[in-house]
Amino acid sequence: MDPLGSVIVETGRCIFSFFFTSIATLIKLQHNTGQLRKEFEKLEDRKNGIEEDVRLAETEGKCATEQVKGWLLKVEEIEQEVQPMLEKADRLAVQGCGPCCNILPRYRLCRRMAKKQLEVRQLISSCCFDNVVMDKKSPREAEEMIEKLMELLKGDENKRIAVWGMGGVGKTTLVRNLNNELESSSLMDSIDIVIWITVSKDLDLKKVQSQIAKRLNLELDPNEVIEERAKMLLKRLMMKKFLLILDDVWEHIDLDIVGVPQTDDQANRKILLTTRSLDVCRAMMTDEEIKLDVLKQEAAWNLFAQNAGDVVEVPSINPLARAVAKECSGLPLALKTVGKSMRNKRRIELWKHALHHLQHSDPHIKHIEDEVYRRLKLSYDSLPSKILQSCFLFCSLYPENYSIRTDELIQCWIADRLINEHQPLEDCFNDGIALIETLKDSCLLEQGDCAGTVKLHDVVRDVAIWISTKQGSEEPCASILFTNITKPPKQFSGFSELTVILLVGNPINKIHDNLFAGLRKVRVLNLSQSHIVTLPPSLSQLQKLRALILRDCCYLEKLPSLGALRKLLVMDLSGTRLRELPNGTSKLKKLQELHLSRTHHLETIEAGTISGLQSLELLDMSFSAYKWDIRCNVDYGKASFNEILTLDRISIVKLRLDKVDSVTLDSAWLMKLREFNIQISPGSCDSNHLATQHDEKRAILRGVDLMGIKGLNGLLDTASALDLVICGGISALSELSISHRLSSLQSVKSLSISKCDCITSFISGDNISGTILPNLEHLSLNRLENLGAILGGMVPRKGCLKWLKTIEVVDCKKLRALISFALLQQVKNLEQIKVKNCSKMKYIIGGEVSAEMIPKLRVIELSDLPMLKTICSRLPAWPALEMIEVRNCPMLTKLPFATSNGVAATLKEIRGELQWWNRLIYSNDEIKSRLQQRFQPLKPLQC
Repeated sequence: MDPLGSVIVETGRCIFSFFFTSIATLIKLQHNTGQLRKEFEKLEDRKNGIEEDVRLAETEGKCATEQVKGWLLKVEEIEQEVQPMLEKADRLAVQGCGPCCNILPRYRLCRRMAKKQLEVRQLISSCCFDNVVMDKKSPREAEEMIEKLMELLKGDENKRIAVWGMGGVGKTTLVRNLNNELESSSLMDSIDIVIWITVSKDLDLKKVQSQIAKRLNLELDPNEVIEERAKMLLKRLMMKKFLLILDDVWEHIDLDIVGVPQTDDQANRKILLTTRSLDVCRAMMTDEEIKLDVLKQEAAWNLFAQNAGDVVEVPSINPLARAVAKECSGLPLALKTVGKSMRNKRRIELWKHALHHLQHSDPHIKHIEDEVYRRLKLSYDSLPSKILQSCFLFCSLYPENYSIRTDELIQCWIADRLINEHQPLEDCFNDGIALIETLKDSCLLEQGDCAGTVKLHDVVRDVAIWISTKQGSEEPCASILFTNITKPPKQFSGFSELTVILLVGNPINKIHDNLFAGLRKVRVLNLSQSHIVTLPPSLSQLQKLRALILRDCCYLEKLPSLGALRKLLVMDLSGTRLRELPNGTSKLKKLQELHLSRTHHLETIEAGTISGLQSLELLDMSFSAYKWDIRCNVDYGKASFNEILTLDRISIVKLRLDKVDSVTLDSAWLMKLREFNIQISPGSCDSNHLATQHDEKRAILRGVDLMGIKGLNGLLDTASALDLVICGGISALSELSISHRLSSLQSVKSLSISKCDCITSFISGDNISGTILPNLEHLSLNRLENLGAILGGMVPRKGCLKWLKTIEVVDCKKLRALISFALLQQVKNLEQIKVKNCSKMKYIIGGEVSAEMIPKLRVIELSDLPMLKTICSRLPAWPALEMIEVRNCPMLTKLPFATSNGVAATLKEIRGELQWWNRLIYSNDEIKSRLQQRFQPLKPLQC
């Protein structure tokens, strides 16, 4: 055959082979496609059947088993792989196997489909479950709460119990679960009937009567008056031992009018109510109030996942689902509503959409407005006044999860005319506290992260923003917070009605010259914690400004003249770098509060500035560098301490003095003050010290010679709290009374002594003719290197330390005993003992002790006492002891209980390391058994 013929023949063979192979591959692909589709349809049928079983079970309060959940998740994953395969196979079948087709993709797809067919068959064969569903387990938090309610209901002393908390927190669910548990509880042996009444917001006493009557199978005439119906109910209920559950109570219910027996001796007639308001609990005179808080993180996630379905376990969706759940902030109502709205949604875009709207307080998620926001708004609607409603909405101007200082919030409310400023500052403060407590009692405000702060729950804040948006503000507010704004707008154009500007915590370093131009209605300006260095002259245009808050603007060095801000009530410049007070400050005739604490660079206050502030009631210059007590202040044109003495309305003063011999601290002036915090500390403006409590008069002496210093008499005569830090000149506190000719330090209720190495005994009775510290309640002794005894020398006259409640001793290396037998005679009101790190301490209470000597002692806390052998000689009984905590006291091998009867009925817990507990020696097994029930092991301290 010629070469050309050979080529033609070979080419023909190749073409034939190609078509044959293509047709075979296509046939095999079609076969595999059909088989896979057939098996996949079987799998889908199985999945749909199981999901239907789960859905029906969920209506009965059950849920899928973990095995079923895992199987459904695997089905979901294989669905995402098989569907695209089948679609691709259909497209290739339409294309056919022409000369231009590529066999390789068909071959690869054919093999993948064969492999996937095996996986589908395996899933079908593995779906034979012993149980598809199971009973839901209550979260541990709920179980513990139910157990607590059970215990309270068993006790004879609790006739009325309340479960209270914010709307949507699960009060009704908790009590419903309790009701279900009661059926199998021994408690039913003492109860004939449980009566569940849903009260709701619009109280209808006749409706309440009818619900009770229906449960009792008693017919009441709907046309009869309440009083007659009540007689019939009372007669029937007097024959019953009952638990009356009143769900969703919004106001006081007079149960006498309803016809519910109210006699005190009815031990087996209990009332359990749920409410959003602590005021309702008070009005109903409940014996025990249990507050139900939001869920913790793990329980919140479990509830959300339960409602959203297994889709939340898909790897690509799980992080978004957790972020969405987190936005619900543990509120069960929100977790359920949002979870159900996202149930089995598999598109990532939908989860991102939901997260965006939740983060921006936007209720554009299915059902959240009707089922969450409107229900929570009922608490807002129930507030007794428009003022309270406005105060609540004001709190939403602060950022999410932000702890608001209560004093700042009250300042802003005063400035925004929500509190009447035409009254003394103390009354304004009291009004503010009353408003805050009412909001807290209504579960619209909660305790903040630090003492003296409050915050809004995130969902409650969203509701407040939604309310403001819905009803429209009569006076618009701006709140730009924690958004990392470095360059604010040049001007707030179009916001001429603006009344409140809050820019807290933003790293703003410069304010444009015209930012405040045209804002003539602004009443509150808060730029705290920003990075501004100065403010523009346009600040003077805010002529209706009533609160200027620049606290902790740590770069702020200069302010323009403030003389035009004639309506200013509050100015807070604490923690700034100002070297001098702004010009025009003396013209602020209405200023009530001036805060200059921690102004470590303040050098100049012009003469006449302070004396010009004749409305001033509060001056806070604690830890400021300004020197009040230099006689030459007048010569240099600076304000002197005498200017403060001219302020007729001043009631709160906080400041630091280098010395007292050049100022007048007489008793008459100090007595006039409602509160003061005066620190005598030569050359130091250290701020590392306790803050003054409300209405407290605190004197702090730091680094002074207590024997040589003069001019202290007035301060020591009037102080209710006294702190001595690194002081010298005396060996016992009693010498302070003698050297300054003080009668007894009778005003002092709280005393702290630290780092005073000269002191060898707290009180020496040798030179005391009368009593000393007769009203002292709290004593703290810290790092007194040479303290050998609390009470030295002769026993002082009776009355010394007679009101002492707490004693705390830390780092006193030479102290061998805390309370001697002689001291024990004086301190019969002692409630708490805390001792730590005293290396030579051998015993806490000395001598033969009787119960009459320590009738009120509740708490004993002992830590790092290597030589301690005994707390005290064992007592026949402890009248009030509730808690003992022992940490790192290796030689303490016995607890002070002589008999099992000596174990106080009041004793709730003993805390200690497990190793220490196991080494304890007991008088008998009965004592050991009774104490064991109260032991709680302490976790090792982290280094």
